[in-house]
Amino acid sequence: MKSLNFQSVVSQFFEYESTVVVRWPLPFIIIPPLLTVSIVTLTVTNFHLNVTNDTLQVFLPDDMRSLRDLKELIHLFPPRDAQRDTYSIFGTKFVYTVIEDEQPEGNILSSSGIQRMARLHKFVMGLETRQGDNVANNCLRNRDDEACTMHPIAFALEDSTPEFAIQFLLRYPNLKFGDFVVDNAMVFGGVEVVPKSQDIEGNSPIRSAKAVRMTYILEASESTERWIDLFLTAIPRYKESNSTILWSSSKSLAKEMERNGELLIPWMPWTSLVLVVFCMFACSSFHVVKSQPFIGFFAMFNATMATIASTSLLIYIQYPFLPLVFIMPFLVVSIGTDNMFLMLKSWRMTKKSANEERRYICALTESAASLFLTSLTDGLSFAIGSISDFHAVRVFCTYCAMAILFMFLFQVTFFNAVMSLCCRREVAGKHPVFCCYDTVPSNETKILKPNSDPHSDIASIVAKYLFRILNPWPSRIVVFCIFLLYLFTSIHYAIGLPLGLDLKLLAPDDSSEYASPAEFWLEPFEKKHRGRKYSEENFSDELHTFLAKEPNLKFRNDIRFTMTGRIEAIKMMFRVRKLGKDNDSPRAEYMRKIMETSQFNGFVYDTSFLLVDQQMTTVYNVIIDVVSAILTMLSICVLMVPRPVSAMCIAFAILSVNIGVIGALAATNTRLDIISMITIVMSVGFSVDYVTHTTFHFVIQRDNRLEKCLLVMTEPILQSALSTAIGVSLLSFVHSYIVRTFVNTVFFVVGLGILHGLIFLPVLLDTIVPHSEYMDAYEPHSDEEENNHYEDLYGL
Repeated sequence: MKSLNFQSVVSQFFEYESTVVVRWPLPFIIIPPLLTVSIVTLTVTNFHLNVTNDTLQVFLPDDMRSLRDLKELIHLFPPRDAQRDTYSIFGTKFVYTVIEDEQPEGNILSSSGIQRMARLHKFVMGLETRQGDNVANNCLRNRDDEACTMHPIAFALEDSTPEFAIQFLLRYPNLKFGDFVVDNAMVFGGVEVVPKSQDIEGNSPIRSAKAVRMTYILEASESTERWIDLFLTAIPRYKESNSTILWSSSKSLAKEMERNGELLIPWMPWTSLVLVVFCMFACSSFHVVKSQPFIGFFAMFNATMATIASTSLLIYIQYPFLPLVFIMPFLVVSIGTDNMFLMLKSWRMTKKSANEERRYICALTESAASLFLTSLTDGLSFAIGSISDFHAVRVFCTYCAMAILFMFLFQVTFFNAVMSLCCRREVAGKHPVFCCYDTVPSNETKILKPNSDPHSDIASIVAKYLFRILNPWPSRIVVFCIFLLYLFTSIHYAIGLPLGLDLKLLAPDDSSEYASPAEFWLEPFEKKHRGRKYSEENFSDELHTFLAKEPNLKFRNDIRFTMTGRIEAIKMMFRVRKLGKDNDSPRAEYMRKIMETSQFNGFVYDTSFLLVDQQMTTVYNVIIDVVSAILTMLSICVLMVPRPVSAMCIAFAILSVNIGVIGALAATNTRLDIISMITIVMSVGFSVDYVTHTTFHFVIQRDNRLEKCLLVMTEPILQSALSTAIGVSLLSFVHSYIVRTFVNTVFFVVGLGILHGLIFLPVLLDTIVPHSEYMDAYEPHSDEEENNHYEDLYGL
């Protein structure tokens, strides 16, 4: 009697499905390719990529406190002064250049250095598109009749003698003209000041500087977009003697993301070729008849078809697209080849039968259940990521989840049909390549004895050696000690993973080391009027008069008036002290606490708060996503292997693999960001593939469980691990942080998956799982008297 469990229900469903595929394979071979061609045709005829260049939308969570504050700040006070409204870098478009003196003791403020600065500035100002777009036409201005809002040094560089004009501006960190203050800390780098020459406010003359950065703030418009494209094309060709030129723009990050895709595309055909050759070779055998090279080829074809169909469908329905998606095919193809090895192993485990159709059905039924588990766990891992708060994570995981869904559907239809035909060819004794011809026995086949060991292949030899090494108790103790060392090391590095959450103690309420006194319009207003009291109407008139004259013009954008002249909102500017990531989090915490306790209706904002909140949200999302994925995976595994001790071993192994992956990422100096978030979520699904199949093949054995489990699982685990490693190995030559993090994670998962699937977990199972914890494998319906469809592969 068949046991009524989830695994049996799934297997029974796929037994009926496989029966249909085996008996009528032709429709299942034709329909999936036709479906793919139809989807691609629809997409091509209405092709439009829904791509965003908004770097905030891509890399920051959808709902983040500092991002909400930034949007509110830009709404209330649209940036009009690039020097005072530093948040304008997010509210408008910009480009900047950095010129650095290459000489060891170089000084960019020398006479020759200033000449180089002036030439670079004039080059940028002189760039003009065919439509006449240039900086002068598109720069940010306080009013239409005013000059561009640029640092005073920019105007000094336009002078006929810039080396003379610029001398009046060389103060650090601030330059002060009366009440007008210019922040030079963001302009000069590698500064040396004249000692003992500070004024009462701490500003000193600049003796030398290693580099100078010039920022050009632009209005948001189509003409600006065209000019920035021209700038990014022209600036790489600009050269200055003894100088290093660096640059960036509001489009640079999006451009670099696009370049990641451009770097990956050339590697796709080479990776596909290498994988095709490897899969065809791995499916071949010294026994000519048993060689199945076409199974390896069509596994790659199936994965490629699924990738194309899923991507085309999402593009057709206008789902967002990111260049990050170009990594997805390498991942999906690797998963597809892993499944193929499981299916081929299942076929080779079935014994010859008078009813060969039942043999096909038995093999495909067993493999379909395994594919269902693999695809379900991988797909759900990415499905959890597809509801992330991060746009980039959500988009990438959605494309992966959709590709895995298509691949599973194509595998149980198209690939099963192809495989049944390949198996018919093997049973008929036809040639594996020239299928119309009968096979001529090779010399290797002739010298094989009828009773030769069926497990003389390398994987079986490895499995037997593993059993001999792991079976004795002293060896198990050594394995246990190695595992403890591995776990301790992984946890040690995982705890040190850079999170950006090391908050310092808050400063006392009456002082702050993170900000200097404010620049607030009310102070000079009260100083001028000496505490006089006004009615509301008179105060409004006096305030407008105050803001209309120098040096108070700079405060015009610090007050927002209603249509009736009432003050709706005001802003106060603080000068930041102690710049750097170590102080960003304490500053955010302190300033927000002060605002909350002030009982005013308002908020505080600094550009660094975006990074602080992003790091906090990243940690929260990673924890939620990983915990959700692990719990989901465990629920599925418990359904497939409903045995308490075995399920506990699966849970422990999954957790161990993921701790190891996080520790390995930390050891390679990888930060916890949205890229590593994707790879960590991915590792959860991948780790399930290794440990669940090992556990399942252990609990269905009555005796010699460790040896039989290793004999069955060693080959597919090694083959799938090798194919996965080969699938991404070529990407290690791509110089990209995103690609490098992805490749590292895949290698870590593969290495730790092998370690757990073939060493740690089998030893743990054989040590603590009682013999009474047994599970009957599903046996397909059979008209024959003998119900056992599998050969005695163990030779025990």
